[in-house]
Amino acid sequence: MKTRVALVGAGGIGRYHYEQLKKIEDIEVVGVSDVALERAREMSSRVGGCPAFDNHVEMYDTVRPVAVFIGIPPFAHSDQETAAAERGIHIFVQKPPTTTMEKAHAVLAAVEKAGVVTAVGFQDRYLDVVEEAKTALSDQKPGLAMGYWLGGMPGVPWWRVRAQSGGQAVEQTIHIFDTARYLFGEAESVFAAARKGLMLDVPNYDVDDSSAMTIQFKSGVLCTIFSACFLRGGPGKAGLDVYCQNLKIEYGLRNNVRLSGHREIREVRHRNDNDLDCVKTFIDAVRGGDRQRIRSPYADAVKSLELPLAGQRSIDTGRIAQLG
Repeated sequence: MKTRVALVGAGGIGRYHYEQLKKIEDIEVVGVSDVALERAREMSSRVGGCPAFDNHVEMYDTVRPVAVFIGIPPFAHSDQETAAAERGIHIFVQKPPTTTMEKAHAVLAAVEKAGVVTAVGFQDRYLDVVEEAKTALSDQKPGLAMGYWLGGMPGVPWWRVRAQSGGQAVEQTIHIFDTARYLFGEAESVFAAARKGLMLDVPNYDVDDSSAMTIQFKSGVLCTIFSACFLRGGPGKAGLDVYCQNLKIEYGLRNNVRLSGHREIREVRHRNDNDLDCVKTFIDAVRGGDRQRIRSPYADAVKSLELPLAGQRSIDTGRIAQLG
């Protein structure tokens, strides 16, 4: 029997979800919804001509999917998740799951009450090289880490509006925050600073040009994560560097990990299809498999969202933001 799946959002992320789903056996996309009906219809033609909708609730009630993949801009989250949970529909949602902790906790309460399977698209947790780094840290005590997402500004108009995207740390660099949590455990506080003034020629722009958010983890690790979206030429940088007494780990985002010790330097290149692994692990759980294999269920993703939001709160107040 095929697993009936629906798509909410027919933009680039919706297409990304479908590219992974079509690699998995016995998947049937039974509906596509988007606020722009023509876009939903175009996407539906890509996936075999399933019904198209401009209302996700109508789609849920009409085609009755087993699972839904939600790929919409951060500001567009309304009741897509809660309406699905109320109907017993399992939920895969792209990061960031939303832009406020209030909304995230409301969704979390709904999915926990319904008991549905959830996953959030932090696909870097499924990278073989991230597992290599995690294994290397099993007998080490990290003292300091630095994370980066330094590059240019994405072209979609909503990205440059903080009320819509949450800012770069929330919308983009959150992958680095999540990887840091995956490696170092839970955090207790964040202190941050930011600057503006470099992107004055960009209309309707109110996000930070750059920020530095320093996280104090409960394990003692200090990790500063840098974001920058003002680069217009030359190479950027994305990844995470970890310093231990006897080991240095350099992780290049979705690329490789370099392990440097006293007498050995070892480089491990990324080989697995982590995007597929992330989606397939969710589908396997929906089909009755082990939910514990999902590395970023909604409840865990809420904790990763809290880090950059706390950093933004620190920027706004000039004070250390406490977590938990």
